[in-house]
Amino acid sequence: MITTSAKIYFVLLLFIFTCFSCLKPETFPNEPIIEFLDFQVQGDSGKISFSFTDGDGDIGLSQNQISPPFDTSSFYYYNLYINYYEMMNGSWVRATADPGGNNFPTADSITFSYRIENLTPTGQNKALRGDIEIILEPYYFNPVSNHSDSIKFSILLIDRSLNFSNVVESPLILR
Repeated sequence: MITTSAKIYFVLLLFIFTCFSCLKPETFPNEPIIEFLDFQVQGDSGKISFSFTDGDGDIGLSQNQISPPFDTSSFYYYNLYINYYEMMNGSWVRATADPGGNNFPTADSITFSYRIENLTPTGQNKALRGDIEIILEPYYFNPVSNHSDSIKFSILLIDRSLNFSNVVESPLILR
């Protein structure tokens, strides 16, 4: 005869087994997906925050990862690009640090470029979800511009497989 405590123990084990067998690892697309979270002014610097997901977990580069295509002369040396825009005559323009005030898109457009460290998790499930905060310094704005007090940023994240994320934009920021 089975006792009441043995029945409870059996039901509890069955419940635990059922719960754990139903849990499936999170899955995301292999391309990074990003979403703008926040921008905060911190004196002349600014902190921009965004969330990300990546299905195969290949976000980030180790410091010694400088062989092609991640060599120092390559676009892929950096894996995070934050572009700076100013409102001019009712249109958003990629701003430059031209002291003459000629803000038009050039190779010298203001871009904050970063190398995010390797974030690949250990274990079987490599899917990643997280938030990234970046401090834009020494200035988050164009200190030589006299054109605009309305700015915004666009963000692009690139994984080690060279997959580009979607591009997200900050809302209008008044400086």
